[in-house]
Amino acid sequence: LRQHIWGWALMAALLLSACDDSSDNPFDNPDLQPPIDTTLIPDADPQSLVGLHQRIFGPQCANSGCHDGNFEPDFRTIESTYNSLVFHPVTKNTVPASYDFRVRPGSLTESILWLRLNEDIDGQSGIMPLDAFYDPESEWNANKAEHLANISAWIMDGAKDMFGNPTTAAGLQPGIKGIYAEADGSPCAFSQRILVPQGTQQLNVYFAFTDGATPAPQLTGGEVRMAPDQFQSFDTISVGIPLQLLATPIVRNDFFGNSAQYRHRVTFSPAQYPASGAVYMRVFIQDPLLPDTTQIPQDASLMHIKSYFSWQYVN
Repeated sequence: LRQHIWGWALMAALLLSACDDSSDNPFDNPDLQPPIDTTLIPDADPQSLVGLHQRIFGPQCANSGCHDGNFEPDFRTIESTYNSLVFHPVTKNTVPASYDFRVRPGSLTESILWLRLNEDIDGQSGIMPLDAFYDPESEWNANKAEHLANISAWIMDGAKDMFGNPTTAAGLQPGIKGIYAEADGSPCAFSQRILVPQGTQQLNVYFAFTDGATPAPQLTGGEVRMAPDQFQSFDTISVGIPLQLLATPIVRNDFFGNSAQYRHRVTFSPAQYPASGAVYMRVFIQDPLLPDTTQIPQDASLMHIKSYFSWQYVN
């Protein structure tokens, strides 16, 4: 009997706490970030990704306000370091745009990471890491030659992952470097998400895909699924809007102000969606070099990335 009484008491307490509006829902906080990787591996090879993350990318670069998840490259963990460096498209490039990847395995001259560690590419960005650039007493400055030698060795040895495996560009999933939208033929404003004027009859959303090995026109079988709930599993939505491959791409700026080719488009009437609140999009695209369809953004993507892939009405 005592066990039953305690059981009912516990259930009642849970129900009361669930109905208490005074508590904050942690999922409402857009600033939630995964913890920084503090794992230490004794005797890690300083020229391996694990060793570089422990000695350089973690302590030197994943500082508050820098590469701590606020923007890429993301140096919080070994995995995020690898995924946002190796064969990852460049966002801040040289003029003219000379680099395709942050790190191209086996080539220092084609890896903009190496350039950023040695030069101020535009005279105002500084030499990375910035903490060392502004602090002459930084540990980086004291050991710069050794650190650069280890990074160089890692890149030239194939920029292997944490398990020592090399990666080819063909093994990377497609990504998107820009979104552009037109409401009844006129460009939409963009403020964290696409802003659609009330009464729009037709909305065209264009996507600039990027891939390490597959040209954008060969990315096929795509569709866009939409829902008003950003936390919904989009795999459960059975009906999507097919992506159209444009015979002639349109050229617009990408997320970072660089010129990009937009080769895919989805066209629909926004009137079929709620008149208030944001509508979130997930793009599903097939790379013929990969067995599975890629979803962009993923369910685990950061909140601000999900916001980029959404739209809402404005007056």
